[in-house]
Amino acid sequence: MLLLFALVSAMSLARAADTAALATNSASFGEHGTLEALTPTDWTLVHTNLPGYPPTVELHSASNAIVIRLSIRWNGLGEKIPKPTDADMDKIVSNVVVIQYLPIAVEKTLTLEKLKGPGVTGTFARLTDTRWTPVVKDIYHNLGTGLFRCENLWGTFDLVTNDKNGPLFQQGLKVMESLRRKP
Repeated sequence: MLLLFALVSAMSLARAADTAALATNSASFGEHGTLEALTPTDWTLVHTNLPGYPPTVELHSASNAIVIRLSIRWNGLGEKIPKPTDADMDKIVSNVVVIQYLPIAVEKTLTLEKLKGPGVTGTFARLTDTRWTPVVKDIYHNLGTGLFRCENLWGTFDLVTNDKNGPLFQQGLKVMESLRRKP
C-alpha cells in the first residue's frame, strides 16, 4: 500500500512539473512576423543585436542555468542558400560543427539530431566542454547548436547549459520545440 501511495505521489509531482505555468516570449520582426517561444514564466527574453549580424535574441532561465541565443533571418538564410532543404541544413550544421567545435569538444564524432515541434523544424548537434560557447566564454560546458525554421523565419541557435542530456538541456530543448511564427 505504501508503495502504491509513493508511486501515485511521484506521478502527481511529475504531472505538476509538466503543467507548470508557461509564458509566451515574443520577438517581432515587423512585416516578417513574430517569433514566439513558450517558456516557464520566470524566463526572460533579451534583444542582443550585434552590429553586422542578423537580429538576435536570447532566452534566459531565471538562474541563467539555460541560455538560448537565436539569430533570425526571414525567407531563408541569406543569398548563398536562400531556402535550404532539410538536407542542406544537415550539411550546414555538420560543416560548422566539424570545423568550429569538434577539434576542442570531448566528442570527436558528430551526431546530428532533428528539432521538431508543431511550428518549428531544424537540425542540431550536442557537444561537451567546448571551452568556449557563443553566449558566454567559459561559463557553460555543454552546447546544442544548429539551424531552425518557423515558416518564413529562419535562423541559428545555440542552447547552452552545464547539462548535456539531463533536465536542463531537456527544458531548453522543449523551449526550442515550442517556437512558432505568428503573423
